[in-house]
Amino acid sequence: MFSILVRSVKTYDWLRTLLLALICSSVGSGLTFIMVFAELARLHAGPSSFAIAFILSTSPGLLGSIIGKALLQQGETKYCLIAAECIGALGLLIPWYGLRHDSVAFLQLAGIASSIAAGMTLPAINLYTKAKLAPVDIGAGALIDTPVFACQVLFGIGIGAFIYGKVSSDTYLLVNLINYLLAILFIASLPRLVSFTHERERAHCLPRELSAKQRASLYLLPALAMTGAPAMSLLPTLIKTDNSEQETLLLLLFARSLGQLLGPFLVKEDRYKNQSALFIIGCLAAFIICYIFVPFSPLVTISLLLVFLAHIFSNIIYSIGWYSLLTHFEKHQVAAASASSYRKQIIIGAAVSIVAGWLAERIGSHSSLIFCSGVGLLLSSTLILYVKRRQ
Repeated sequence: MFSILVRSVKTYDWLRTLLLALICSSVGSGLTFIMVFAELARLHAGPSSFAIAFILSTSPGLLGSIIGKALLQQGETKYCLIAAECIGALGLLIPWYGLRHDSVAFLQLAGIASSIAAGMTLPAINLYTKAKLAPVDIGAGALIDTPVFACQVLFGIGIGAFIYGKVSSDTYLLVNLINYLLAILFIASLPRLVSFTHERERAHCLPRELSAKQRASLYLLPALAMTGAPAMSLLPTLIKTDNSEQETLLLLLFARSLGQLLGPFLVKEDRYKNQSALFIIGCLAAFIICYIFVPFSPLVTISLLLVFLAHIFSNIIYSIGWYSLLTHFEKHQVAAASASSYRKQIIIGAAVSIVAGWLAERIGSHSSLIFCSGVGLLLSSTLILYVKRRQ
């Protein structure tokens, strides 16, 4: 699948421009991500505080997807993308205030703007790529997130982990703001989608009757959230070491991001086209098993390796899920399908994260992880097998 992405980047000028815009934006969100969790660690926030921060960095995407879908139904796709980047840039005022006042509450709110922006961006990207990519290159649309995420890992989370604390918070936020402004400039230079299609590619609602494959596509990413959200929200509390808590947390987040980056590259094209329910359930189970053994690891390096492996498995499913949405829905339906799947993913992820954080305060993070992710695996496996059988 990587060869399809490389070929498409060489072929389409607009795809290179879009990638540059998304890379700038992702670097900005990566810098914010590191800053928020590093400050929460410095302020000795409890497990529930990390869970709430995780929820607030994802759940507002529900509102974003609703706004994005509405904008796409009314007008030009690239204006929806520009609006999303403007929201992300203005949202930097929240962590700025939180840093100035050492406020855990405001730091927990810091991810709201970027989450809303992400919710607006996803259906817009899928509509744009579905409309402008040739059918033979449609796999590039499912992998467009991979090079973007690579830059978020290397330049956002990676460099952020290295420079945070070494430069002033105002300088750090200024660098973040510049990334969002560059993203806006790149998006502004994209060709308008409507002008190429005589307005036929504006987003439509989902059809009333869905095929079995379309239903399976809509529920794959929510199943991943049901299983993976408890582990991701509790990750900062699973390891206790003699090292600095802030340093350990940044290493964990970097290991997680590297695993998410590598996962999609390990999937063969046939696996995308012939999606096995047992393969998907196996990846979910492997994800949980890796996380369960993290607290028992005698060395931090082993824990980091387990987190890295876990997110290789999770992002294999993530890339399969987006490929399925792009291939099983028509051009005018893909934005609505993406928004629908994203909303289900956000709602489920937020709900199980709240339960995981609440249980962690009472029975411990590890026990909460085993219970919540175990129940999530059982429910998601049942859902996947049921939907696949309906096909």
